[in-house]
Amino acid sequence: MKNTDKLFDITKVDAFLIISEKNRFYFTEFASTFGYLVLLRNNRSVFVTDPRYYEMAQSLKQDGVEVVQVSGREESMLALRDVFESNNVKTVGFEDNELTVQDYLALKHRMLGVRLVASGDAINYVRSYKTDEEIAYIKKAQSITDAAFSAILDYLKPGISERDIQIELEYQMAKTGAAGLAFDTIIASGVNSSKPHAHPTDKIIELGDPITMDFGAKYHGYCSDMTRTVFVGQPSEELHKIYNIVLLAQKMGINNAYCGMGGRELDSFCREVIKSNGYEKYFVHSTGHSLGIDIHETPTASMGSTDKLTARQFITCEPGIYIPGVGGVRIEDLLLVEEDGITDLTTSDKNIIIL
Repeated sequence: MKNTDKLFDITKVDAFLIISEKNRFYFTEFASTFGYLVLLRNNRSVFVTDPRYYEMAQSLKQDGVEVVQVSGREESMLALRDVFESNNVKTVGFEDNELTVQDYLALKHRMLGVRLVASGDAINYVRSYKTDEEIAYIKKAQSITDAAFSAILDYLKPGISERDIQIELEYQMAKTGAAGLAFDTIIASGVNSSKPHAHPTDKIIELGDPITMDFGAKYHGYCSDMTRTVFVGQPSEELHKIYNIVLLAQKMGINNAYCGMGGRELDSFCREVIKSNGYEKYFVHSTGHSLGIDIHETPTASMGSTDKLTARQFITCEPGIYIPGVGGVRIEDLLLVEEDGITDLTTSDKNIIIL
């Protein structure tokens, strides 16, 4: 179990009710599709689940977690009510950014005498600071993506499709140790590369095509994320120019990043390079985001961000230029913010690659 003292210090509630699968995993490292986790003060907790997980959940007892078996949701509500009453719980934090209206109304109806307090932002804040173990998992996930990129370069050639590249890239990640995908793989070639989040299609790779590959692995439940744009054959003069601008923008952001800087400031370093070269309107997304169990977490680096980049947090740096009918370029690295500086965890070459 992760230490929950900081969470209670922020919110001042008596207990937390964790319903989402990802936050149950975050606090317990136990994966289940059904269950209710009650976090109590002094790092005590109760996990309510059904017979599918009850035996496996016994492993949680070594961390001091009480495990309660129920037959379904209605019995779960009664079990939760008993936990709250026996621990004199009057205020319960809940994941307002995860809970459906239907579930919220059901809880409110059954938990008479308990005040529900929206606390999702507090959970996200606590999750943004990674433990040594979490950092190690994310580093491993990133090393898997770097290895997959190295392997895919020999596979890329005219005549194969975007879907072929997707399948091979995901195979390479699995072969290197990925337990799953961090998100749906993005493969965009030729004019499709002007679409930042294009889905892989049956489009065939042709000479001169840019191929943007945005992909990530999951390792022990934690994500990685990287993007590289390569060319199969000599690119057009404009795409070559765009690549160099995006590369310069990304280097400007990374080289000027530091612990304590604002997310908006990191975005500005990249965006100003693209703006000064006349492509400002073609940079259509933010510069970066953190990750962990989710592929998008706080802090973020964007024009409207009020976040600060603090030690033990992650941030991506991924500027891009996208011109409809021409193509696009994105380059993305994963950065670890540390007290004494920024560590770029992405080791793959980002100088222009022409295959």
